[in-house]
Amino acid sequence: MEILSSVWLIWFLLGIGLALLELFMPGFVIIFMALGCWLVALAVLVWPLSLTQQILLFIGGTILSIVFLRSRFMKTFRGSSSDTASAGYDDFPSGVHVSVVKKITPESTGRIRYRGTFWDASAEEEIDEGEIVEIVDFAGSSRQAFFVRKV
Repeated sequence: MEILSSVWLIWFLLGIGLALLELFMPGFVIIFMALGCWLVALAVLVWPLSLTQQILLFIGGTILSIVFLRSRFMKTFRGSSSDTASAGYDDFPSGVHVSVVKKITPESTGRIRYRGTFWDASAEEEIDEGEIVEIVDFAGSSRQAFFVRKV
């Protein structure tokens, strides 16, 4: 009888584990399995349910919570994104002076050091290693490389 009185605790702890797992897994579905576990934990506290009834309640509670709550949760927890920065919040380093760590030629990209890491860079002229350059723009459309010019 003592094991039956702790069944609700097992379901509750399983729900906590699933809720924590949602933090590491994409998809926003596992949290509803946690809700199903908590529903079973609450039901087992009130009624003596067999294991089959518990599992069926878990499956039903999970499915119903996905169907009725997922869209509401997605609206609440979804962030917004944009491919353009708002005025005043663009962190593009226009005009920043950086050093060249790998020679840049018009035919091939080189490397610059900016913010403690190395970035691809291109230029219209040849720039040797060790020279100081100014960041002018992104090179192409990748935002992973900069277009630079000599200072």
